[in-house]
Amino acid sequence: MLERSAMHTRRRLIIDTDTGSDDVWAVIEALRATDLVKVEAVTVVCGNFPLDLCVKNAMLAVEAAGTYLPPVYRGMARPLLGQELFCAEDVHGPDGLGGMNLPASARPVEKKHAMDAIIDLVMENPGEMEIVTCGPLTNLAMAILREPAVAQNLKKAWILGGTAGAEGNLSPAVEYNVGTDPEAAAIVLASGVDSVWITWDNARGETEITPEEVQHLLSGGTEAGRFCARCTRDLAKYYHRVYGTDTFGVIDSMVMTAALFPETMEEVFPANCAVELAGTETRGYFRIDRSGQTGREPNAAVCTRMHAGAYKEHLLFLLGGKRDE
Repeated sequence: MLERSAMHTRRRLIIDTDTGSDDVWAVIEALRATDLVKVEAVTVVCGNFPLDLCVKNAMLAVEAAGTYLPPVYRGMARPLLGQELFCAEDVHGPDGLGGMNLPASARPVEKKHAMDAIIDLVMENPGEMEIVTCGPLTNLAMAILREPAVAQNLKKAWILGGTAGAEGNLSPAVEYNVGTDPEAAAIVLASGVDSVWITWDNARGETEITPEEVQHLLSGGTEAGRFCARCTRDLAKYYHRVYGTDTFGVIDSMVMTAALFPETMEEVFPANCAVELAGTETRGYFRIDRSGQTGREPNAAVCTRMHAGAYKEHLLFLLGGKRDE
């Protein structure tokens, strides 16, 4: 078991989420890392589901963490160009939480728009705020469009997006978060924000969650861990149906673990990245140039491999271990 220490200066995070079951793990992981970070806001964007369901699930995830309750803000209900959403009921279940079909939280959602919450937090705390994006980049792109100085005043953006070596999870060429709103991803890349992109193929192979690890959460000492295990039941079924495995990737927990514990990133490098905005088969393709073939300077850092053992140890400790007070 990892040794935990309170001898850290707590970092300040915004979590931007399109709350499916993998986002839930990421939100709860951050809220239980009380010695490392303070989550100042959870901003919600459409993506895995229409916005209302993503907001409902974000509220439930915050409460399930069992720690503190950051404000939750409603964000963009459509991608920038208003195109149809690629919703993921077949992945996460119709309710997004593995068929738990929970009632909505009684707590109110904040009245301020998520875009304005991001702008206000970043501009009032220059160089202090980090954002972890678990869904399409529409909220962050809109914040940058409305206040371009957000890009320079944001300490860092940790982004789950793109694919480096595997087929995408939206199409063979395209990862879901980038492909759902390619224009938003392109705006973030062009803004100059200090960003680390965790590609989705990090969540394949040895980092996938095993049945034994699910049982560990179900039989562990925290309600948060049991909530996480239950909410990913449909995700596990999806992986078995599509990939023929008894394991499953909790994709958004990868970006959160990288943000909380940067040392878990084994393969991270500067690159010039761009998003394909046209093409029948390739719209949303995330191009990574680490060798300088394009002749352009790096505009992002890209992580294509995380240490599977360290990732799981941190994640399972935070979800199922004793929480540091």
